[in-house]
Amino acid sequence: MKKTKKNWKKPKRHLKLLYIILLAVSVLAASFGVYDIISPIKTESGALDVNQISQGENLTHSLDLRLAAKASYASSPLSVIQDVATSSSGKSQIVSFGVPTDGLTEYGLLMLPNTPKPTNGYPVIILCHGYINPDEYLTAEGYLSDMAFYASHGFAVVKPDFRGQGLSSGQGLPEGAYYSMAYNTDVMSLISALKQTSYIDKTKINIWGHSMGAYIALRASVISKDIKNTILLSGPVGSFEQTYLSYVPPSDENNPEALRVRNQVFAKYGTPADDQSFWKNASPTNFLNNTHSRIQIHVGALDSVVPPQLSADLNDDLNNLHINHEYYLYQDGRHGLMLQRSLIWARSLSAFQKE
Repeated sequence: MKKTKKNWKKPKRHLKLLYIILLAVSVLAASFGVYDIISPIKTESGALDVNQISQGENLTHSLDLRLAAKASYASSPLSVIQDVATSSSGKSQIVSFGVPTDGLTEYGLLMLPNTPKPTNGYPVIILCHGYINPDEYLTAEGYLSDMAFYASHGFAVVKPDFRGQGLSSGQGLPEGAYYSMAYNTDVMSLISALKQTSYIDKTKINIWGHSMGAYIALRASVISKDIKNTILLSGPVGSFEQTYLSYVPPSDENNPEALRVRNQVFAKYGTPADDQSFWKNASPTNFLNNTHSRIQIHVGALDSVVPPQLSADLNDDLNNLHINHEYYLYQDGRHGLMLQRSLIWARSLSAFQKE
């Protein structure tokens, strides 16, 4: 009893020791980057309003765009893996970039202009591809004519292999674009890498997306303050609720990993038709005022894959918010917009070349 009484007479010493231990743990946590996932930190992206962040919340994984905008997306400069080809349009290379928040190294195809590097570096376009079965996606195929056009006009163009596909197979899982933030974490990490790459102009970063890639591009444009122009082709770019009610993404139905993630999210939060509070904060259309980007929308009236109305809804939202943008509806256009590509190139190039 006396020993117990003696210990209770010295609470300050125990508190002091506890304080020292907690301080040491805090220093170690900061050193190892633990705070990257448990608290707001300095970020390269925009900052949307949010009052509370739960302890242990992984900001880069959160569908809540208020949190995603506060995350840190670190990386390092692009690394050239190998030269692929040189043509009259430009020089193609396989490149890699880091996604440190998930411990991944991902890859992509880069096309550089044949023209000398400008003083501040090449302006750059991130090209987000549409859905292709992850088991069939190939790094050096698809969207090559788009890349060649922009490279021939002085732009560096990089088409990332999202995690789990192409040369990024084995680097994470192909979780899909809509109910996971994985592909957007890839894009945000790529932006960080581009900003550290010596031959890229970090003040002229643009993004271009088709179909699934258009949704990734729109979401990136409200998270990142670094994107100058956003070009959207045939995109499921309406609100989460309207998209859910009118569109079943092939990227979810035909991709077992994306389907698993979607079912997991629905089990936790309900569907976009059930829980408006959660899905409101997950929908890019509710944060359009936060974009620093000029937006250009291209859609075909005959699109039978993604409802054209979703692009029309985005156009209406931008009009209602008095956000300067461009909207092009092609009456004979289908999902691929292949017959309209030359006109789309010209219109998007005009946007990219504006100061």
